[in-house]
Amino acid sequence: MKKLLLLTAAVLIFSVHTFAQNANDRPMINVSGQAEVMVVPDEVLFRLEADNLNLDLAAAKAETDKDVKEVFALTRAYKIAPQNVQTDYLRVNKRYTEYVQGKPREFRGYAVSQTIVILLKDISHFDSFLSDIIKAGISDVSDVTFRASQMRKYMDEARTLAIRAAQEKAIALAGAVGQKIGKANNITEVGMNVSSAYSTEDSSQASSNSSNYSSTSPAEIGRNIADNQGTIAPGMISITARVKVSFELN
Repeated sequence: MKKLLLLTAAVLIFSVHTFAQNANDRPMINVSGQAEVMVVPDEVLFRLEADNLNLDLAAAKAETDKDVKEVFALTRAYKIAPQNVQTDYLRVNKRYTEYVQGKPREFRGYAVSQTIVILLKDISHFDSFLSDIIKAGISDVSDVTFRASQMRKYMDEARTLAIRAAQEKAIALAGAVGQKIGKANNITEVGMNVSSAYSTEDSSQASSNSSNYSSTSPAEIGRNIADNQGTIAPGMISITARVKVSFELN
């Protein structure tokens, strides 16, 4: 009985080993896929800085506090929700004149600054809101970023299209030698890039073996043209997904 059990175990181990070898020895086709989804931004993120310099520290702080309060008043006027407005800690620094060899640096005063981050959900108010910010005394707009509120949705769409591009490429390559592809054995996301649609793509991120898809909604383009007749055109956001897929080759 013991010999029978040992023989059965040996047969099972041999079968599993043989199956693993056969699975690893199966012919595979490895391809890459790339897809680009073009999105019209529907919100804009402002990063502002209220900064005032004065020999009197209290006066510098009072001026900065006044600027921040005026910005808050603007956000209420534009019906921007409180959760879309964020302030950083107040910063105080001593400032001096630039260094000149042979001359001592002179004290210019105390600089009191505070950063304000604002998310404007209605992009059609971009021009007027920016103008009002400048009128309120904010001269340092360090960053303006156009974004899409449903970015996760568009990133998922780009990944799906990239997989489809890889699959179609594999079918075409296998068909050229009279074969067909089987199930996917391995899927790897190579990268996800989000940028302005008109920026120059880094060639090191592009793949000569990648198929390309581009998805753009005409309705979104039309809305973009209609909503942006001011001095700023936010353009489009490019979301590019890259994947590598290994298919079994039948």
